[in-house]
Amino acid sequence: MKILNLALLIGYLSFFMASTAAEEVKLNDSLSLHYQQAGSGDTTIIFIPGWMMSTEVFEHQLAHFKDSHKYRALAYDPRGQGKSSKPVEGHTYQQHARDLALLIEKLELENIILAGWSYGVTEQLAYLNQFGSNNIKAMIMIDTGPDIAGASRDEWVWYLNDDSDGYSRWFTEGIIEDRDTVISEFVKWMLENPTAENVTWISNIANQTSSSVAAITNATGFYLDYSKDLIALEGKIPMLYVVRDEVKEVADKWIKANTPSATTAYMGKHMMFWERPDEFNAVIDQFLKDMETK
Repeated sequence: MKILNLALLIGYLSFFMASTAAEEVKLNDSLSLHYQQAGSGDTTIIFIPGWMMSTEVFEHQLAHFKDSHKYRALAYDPRGQGKSSKPVEGHTYQQHARDLALLIEKLELENIILAGWSYGVTEQLAYLNQFGSNNIKAMIMIDTGPDIAGASRDEWVWYLNDDSDGYSRWFTEGIIEDRDTVISEFVKWMLENPTAENVTWISNIANQTSSSVAAITNATGFYLDYSKDLIALEGKIPMLYVVRDEVKEVADKWIKANTPSATTAYMGKHMMFWERPDEFNAVIDQFLKDMETK
């Protein structure tokens, strides 16, 4: 019986490893990006992690698509994050987008669906801004709008233009001066269920990014507004927003005013895709199904 159980376990692990592969692609002499992929479809959904995060946070989405023959799910670590190279330079979202373009080229991907989360949305919109939408089949924006800073909290933004609440400074200077506190408090804020185990796991991911890189990517993101680029897609390609419950009113107002044909879903907190995978993945599945019938 023990031998049989061991054989079954080995078979299961072999199947899972074959279905969800961790790989690395060399973009140039100084930069290699770590990525994971699952599924074997002609359309690739590229999941882009947020600030200091990595492919690991999309574990439930990769598992969800591992048996798919219609869609390939791919998640990668941007430069300076996760298991990707840690170069000194290039830590802007414009450069991240150029890295993404090279990743797509190297892997010969077509018919892509970009699915960014948090600052990963900024990264996908920076790609749209520089490379256009010819190779984009659809856009999925997870809990971030196209503008990072605004005049008030009545706008769908992360920061205030004058930083009167000190929020931007805390993530920029604070991550250098008091790294452990910033990471711990940020992780707790992202979660509905901030158990010690969950906080430790996500903090360990964040700790793969240096404080200087984290500060630069946050500070440079402050100035970006890709509203015009996103609005220009209205009615041209399918769009889905999945947003945390607490900003539903503000986000819904912006979406209905600027991209009214988009699909919307509201649930949980910032890491809803990880904490509520069944609910989140069902929204993705329905979005993909609706795309197929149009």
